[in-house]
Amino acid sequence: MHTNSPLRSSALSRRSFLRGAAASAALVLAACAAPAGAPAPGSSESGSPSEEPIVLRLHMRAGSETSEPSIYVQRPAEFTEETGVQVQLEPIPSEEYWAKIETLAASNTLGDNMFTDEKNWQHSRAVHFGLLQEIDDFMASENVSRDEWLPGVFATCIVNGKVYGLPKTGHPAHAFLFINNDMLEEAGIEVPTDGSTTSWEQYREWANLLATGEPDARDVYGFHMPTNNIQMIINSIRTFGGWELTEDGTQSPVMDDGWKGSIGFAHALYQEDKTMPLAANIGTGGVVGLFASSRLPLMATARSTYSQVLEAVGPEDGSTGGFRWSYIGLAMGPNFNGWGASLNTHAGTTQSQHKLESFKLTYALSDARFAYLTAHDIGFLVGRANELDEIGDAADNAFIQLQFQEYSKGVPYRIGANYRGLEWEQIIRNTTDLVYLGERQPDDAFFAELETALNDLLARPV
Repeated sequence: MHTNSPLRSSALSRRSFLRGAAASAALVLAACAAPAGAPAPGSSESGSPSEEPIVLRLHMRAGSETSEPSIYVQRPAEFTEETGVQVQLEPIPSEEYWAKIETLAASNTLGDNMFTDEKNWQHSRAVHFGLLQEIDDFMASENVSRDEWLPGVFATCIVNGKVYGLPKTGHPAHAFLFINNDMLEEAGIEVPTDGSTTSWEQYREWANLLATGEPDARDVYGFHMPTNNIQMIINSIRTFGGWELTEDGTQSPVMDDGWKGSIGFAHALYQEDKTMPLAANIGTGGVVGLFASSRLPLMATARSTYSQVLEAVGPEDGSTGGFRWSYIGLAMGPNFNGWGASLNTHAGTTQSQHKLESFKLTYALSDARFAYLTAHDIGFLVGRANELDEIGDAADNAFIQLQFQEYSKGVPYRIGANYRGLEWEQIIRNTTDLVYLGERQPDDAFFAELETALNDLLARPV
């Protein structure tokens, strides 16, 4: 039912693209090693030939220049060709990223643009502490409309009514269900082709039909969702009709149906039915390894899984010897509150001496050309309103089309008033693990304790 991916057959092959991109990356990093001159703040000119060119320092996660070359090599190179403004990549290891950013900011040595993400409220935290440049005036002067992006995606960039950064993406995270078609048909289950016609109750029913072996030593599991991932946690709460936080970000309403339904569902599959593998049962190949070995027929997952399954299993039609597989949108409950739109940006910083040029780079890493390159290189979307018309033959790919459908269901994360998102996530994971391991029951006492712990955290100062 799905077409073959144009990512495999585009005129520019990924292999040749990566060879060229690697060489370009070396040139960009080497050429930009020397510090640049600093024209007056807000300048949009590169200056006379005798002046040093403007160099924008871009902080980003180390390794992205090789895993996402269209984003960090090709598009910046095009930006330099178009504007004369150079881009200096400054990679920071992911595990050190935000600590390093705060250190640079404290010493007033922050660069011009920086990668941000919102899954742990870090983008909003950076706004709160004055690190990110508000860009409404630049958008107006450069004729950049908010309508270029899907409403739910663009809304993630708005903090207290002002715009900070533009979307590298605003993806829906774990909003997809990957299916082993052969296993479902062998179990007498009609393979679903539309997520809107499925339900979480069906997932549980199917998991019990599909699982084989003794409950405590399964040969085949029935279903998996990553209950230790905050994006999955939020999407699950929302699909059961709840919210992760109140609108003002001061409370987590754990006693509501969304939290109880989400955690109760996972507990039922982990402990009552034993059809979902615990971390200890997954093995070194990970969840995709279980799926590829026909030991897991259903998995709720994110957009990055598509390329992993394609590599591990082969084409969807099984034509190279693998099983037949497919994907649909994850089921939405009757009181569904939208997928959490997971924002990434390359926002301009308040410490930049080249704020207009910084804005132009932010836009270049979110515009239609950027969307085209990203779709063809890594098969991801930005979240632009007319993206399927902007990305050429990549729009023929069925998973790209499904991504667009799910992106359109995105609703911004609610942000904790004190921006302690990492701590908030850790409390949720540590506490719910007790339920998933069978050490606690998901009863009212448990939910009351979890709510108290989260609300005590949210009451702490910034």
